[in-house]
Amino acid sequence: MPIAPHYVRNYRSLMRRLRRESGSDDEAAERAVGGYYDRIGQLQADLVREIAPPGPFAMVDVGCGAGRAAFALRDADRLSYIGIDVIPELIAYATKKVDRPDWRFELVSSIAIPVDDGDADIVLVMSVFTHLKPDEIRAYLAECLRVLKPGGAIIASYLDRNNEQHRSKFFKPMRNRISRLLGRDVMVSFTSQDELTGWAEDAGFVVERAIVDGPIGQHVLIGRKPSSTPTGAQGA
Repeated sequence: MPIAPHYVRNYRSLMRRLRRESGSDDEAAERAVGGYYDRIGQLQADLVREIAPPGPFAMVDVGCGAGRAAFALRDADRLSYIGIDVIPELIAYATKKVDRPDWRFELVSSIAIPVDDGDADIVLVMSVFTHLKPDEIRAYLAECLRVLKPGGAIIASYLDRNNEQHRSKFFKPMRNRISRLLGRDVMVSFTSQDELTGWAEDAGFVVERAIVDGPIGQHVLIGRKPSSTPTGAQGA
């Protein structure tokens, strides 16, 4: 039987520990997504509303976790939503918490989005690249581009290795490695704005802006899938 990717093994092991140590499913779910369920969910939802096109729109929430963004958006009647995550307990929790039978929450175990080409207007990728290796981030960027409609947008958060606040809070590599081996943590990854911008552009995105030192505690990159094929690109 193939060995599951590190992000599946680590997160599911972490979730088992949190459920043992927590007094309720609510507490375990909140701890699994780093706390501040309502506040961070609302901030993520505000970003989605800012970027969303007029009229009905479709969104994929990659690494939806316990459904923070979905819960904050649950009254959006013009939104078609699918959330994906690698932790079955969080998928079950989000499904119950959000209580939108017309929305989908699906379990995944690889870097693949169960959505057809060009189906989404927005792909939200919060606190996902912060736990992946560079080649995995690039693979996810390509997958996000695939599922977006022309003109659709990606909203992705990251920890910047050049940011002192990010480094001081998260950058303890040996402690992180030991915690992962003990099932107490997941891999924490850093990139830089220039690196992530370059990877996004290599995937085919036009990067519109970065939100630096915003209220969610991570930096955010916003990119868009080109609306049309650039002149001279056909047949390349």
